[in-house]
Amino acid sequence: MNALQAGWVWRWAWAVLLGVLTMTAQAQAQPTLLLDTQQGLSTGGHLALLRDPGGRLSPAEASASVWHLLPGPLNAGYTTDVVWLRLRLQRPAGASERWLLQFSNALLDEVQLFRRDAQGHWQETGRSGENIGREQWPIDARYPVLPLLLTPMPDGGEVHEVLLRLKSKNAMSVYLTVSTPKVYGVFARWEYLAYGVGLGFGVLLLVFHSLFWHMSKERLSAWYLLYVAGALAVEMLTAGLPQQLFGMPVGVSDPLLGVMLCASLGVGTRFALLQLDLEARWPRFSAVLLGLIVLLSATSASWVLAGHYGIGMRLMQPAAMACVLLFVGLALFLLGRDRGQSAAFLLVFGFYYAGVVVSFLRNMGWVPTTVWTNNAAAIGTCLHMLLMSLRLNRRYEHLRREKEQVQARLVETVGRQNEYLDQAVRARTLALSQEIAQRRQLEQDLRAALETERRAKQTQLDFVAMVSHEFRTPLAIINTTAQQIARHWDAAKEKTQTRCQNLRLAAQRLTALVDDYLTADRMDTGQSPFQARDCGRNEIEGLLRDLVADWPAGRVALHEASLPTMLRCDPGLLRVALRNLLANADRHTPPGAVIALTVGCEPEPAHMLVLRVRNPGPEIPADEVPRVFEKYFRGRQAQQTPGAGLGLHLVRQIAELHGGQVGLESPGREAAVSFRMALPLGGG
Repeated sequence: MNALQAGWVWRWAWAVLLGVLTMTAQAQAQPTLLLDTQQGLSTGGHLALLRDPGGRLSPAEASASVWHLLPGPLNAGYTTDVVWLRLRLQRPAGASERWLLQFSNALLDEVQLFRRDAQGHWQETGRSGENIGREQWPIDARYPVLPLLLTPMPDGGEVHEVLLRLKSKNAMSVYLTVSTPKVYGVFARWEYLAYGVGLGFGVLLLVFHSLFWHMSKERLSAWYLLYVAGALAVEMLTAGLPQQLFGMPVGVSDPLLGVMLCASLGVGTRFALLQLDLEARWPRFSAVLLGLIVLLSATSASWVLAGHYGIGMRLMQPAAMACVLLFVGLALFLLGRDRGQSAAFLLVFGFYYAGVVVSFLRNMGWVPTTVWTNNAAAIGTCLHMLLMSLRLNRRYEHLRREKEQVQARLVETVGRQNEYLDQAVRARTLALSQEIAQRRQLEQDLRAALETERRAKQTQLDFVAMVSHEFRTPLAIINTTAQQIARHWDAAKEKTQTRCQNLRLAAQRLTALVDDYLTADRMDTGQSPFQARDCGRNEIEGLLRDLVADWPAGRVALHEASLPTMLRCDPGLLRVALRNLLANADRHTPPGAVIALTVGCEPEPAHMLVLRVRNPGPEIPADEVPRVFEKYFRGRQAQQTPGAGLGLHLVRQIAELHGGQVGLESPGREAAVSFRMALPLGGG
């Protein structure tokens, strides 16, 4: 077979593979979303997608076309295509017919909702988006919200099919939420509260930096004031707040947002050059870089103003990503070579750059659209502004101190010329001030060192107390039993076996104490061998039954309400946690009583695997309840039983490693003593 024939074979094989994959994807039935009257539901995983280049399809033509299932929310990047979404909904029995469709993207140009009428024809039942003007929106919100009336179907069916037609010159990234008007009202109030707090925070930053620049007259402060104002304006326009509050039309808001983004690239580049002090270090490189960025920003802004928003953004955003990589690389290169500017730059700009990169990847359609990716830039900007404000405030304080020192030296010089005695007094005063400051600093250092030593000594005392109390008994048993075996070699076989059993139990107790201490120590020092993996239902059942089998028959009763099909966990650490909970219950349960181990999944407030250990026993004193999970803590009732005070501490550490939590549900006042450990089904 020659090269040409081989090429044709590969092409045919690839075509067949694509055909099979396409048929498989199309054969998958679109899942129906069962609505919930208590909470808003995301439609991710329940949407089908159809691209309509040119936007020429009618709803009937679109409905009859080939649709593709979306694994999550819509994220198509910058596209000129009209996008159709198909959604199938099922209203709960007895629920209201009125629902709301929320679109997370405030910059969608046009959103249309289509439903079938009684004759089966597609009819438009709602429209929103920036192109139609906010005064015509059915619901006043910062993003499109469409009312959805799920009346009984003409054919008596329970599944309601809706079509959505979306168009936008901005990034086509959006997730849809379906909720009742009541649920949406609660969500909207909290959302506006959060945005109000964020807007107030931004305005306070602007006022603060305006006053700061007025006092310092520094070039860096002026550029940062422009930087903060631009970033705040971009975030507000992206969220749709000015458009909603002031009725700003799309012909103004979209060009303004695009121009602000392009201008922010130039201002941010200039500010980064000043932060890294590159103009003084590499003046020619800085000038060339700034010139290129200004030229590129102006070109992108020109495309935006000419009505080609997507082209302008696809030109500007990769350039912004290149600048991010360039400045991060320069800061890493300058680490240890400057006076700390590069380290501060990496810390302050790290959050902002991370948010910008996530937003860029989302806009390009390379990462899914979620609440976090939608707000990554806003979160990074807030953290960045807060850290930058602290840095500038510290810089101003440093300059102020330098200015005061210069003024003090000037006054000292003038005083030396006028009067020698005055100079000597001032020099002595300065020396005393410095000595007092040094002594105060030394006092603070000594106090910190003493506090550290006190904590270390207390930990050492706790460990020594534990060792002297817990290790002495098994060691004494081993010593005494060994002496008995040595003295009575000819003793009966049953006695020798009993003594050997005592030796083995004492050694096991020592081993368990050492294992618990080493595991707790590794967790406290951040060296825990946490190795999570997916565990199936059978493995979880086997782990639980093995644990129950470690106790005498009838001592532990296992109740399995429901087990997940899959749990991501470290089975070894999970075994340690459950063993310690059961061992703690066993120590405080009267002989003959039963310890209950209940396992089941609970959907509220989040999908969790909940394990409860209940045992009859004495009530835990109220003053000891807050300390039951502390390291080395043993209550008054535990003083007469073996233990190191590490078991419950280990349980809490292991639960937190899995992303879960453990707590005391009942101290045993009116019911049995109950501990509850909850692990997320998705893993830690």
